[in-house]
Amino acid sequence: MNGLLKASIMVACMVCVVFIAGCGGSGESQQLTFQTVEKTSTFLGSSSPIAEGVYVIRANSDWLAFWGNIKAYLLVTPSLPPVDFSKNTVIAVVDANRATGGYSITVTGVQVTAEGVAVEAVQQSPGPFCLVTSAFEQPYHIVTTPVFSGGASLNLNRTVLDCPAP
Repeated sequence: MNGLLKASIMVACMVCVVFIAGCGGSGESQQLTFQTVEKTSTFLGSSSPIAEGVYVIRANSDWLAFWGNIKAYLLVTPSLPPVDFSKNTVIAVVDANRATGGYSITVTGVQVTAEGVAVEAVQQSPGPFCLVTSAFEQPYHIVTTPVFSGGASLNLNRTVLDCPAP
């Protein structure tokens, strides 16, 4: 019986070690799920009231103000997409103002960090042979995630679209 008790305790300890390691003890960061609210470009008259960067929005009043600014150049502002801020946080990644079309920005991941979250995104630019519009625009991608504390940093991966030569 004594040997059985020791074996049981040893198995229980190993299960605890595996459980603790699986709960983040290994130093790996937690990936948050996210849902796209909108991914597009704002067509600009000359410049946007929104600077490029990553924005964390946690209240409906801030969401309303941001939405109004990102849609400022439309004659009619589209309805504000509903967000339950008791459960979700809005993250917006806004690219720089561009003199032509053909640019995009895409959120590809959101990871919890000690300071808040790290937002992974891909910024795509048109290659030299790509046909683009000649309108000023500003690409952005807005997502919701489960509520988190802290701020957001942006890890941007830049790519160039390879269009065939004419």
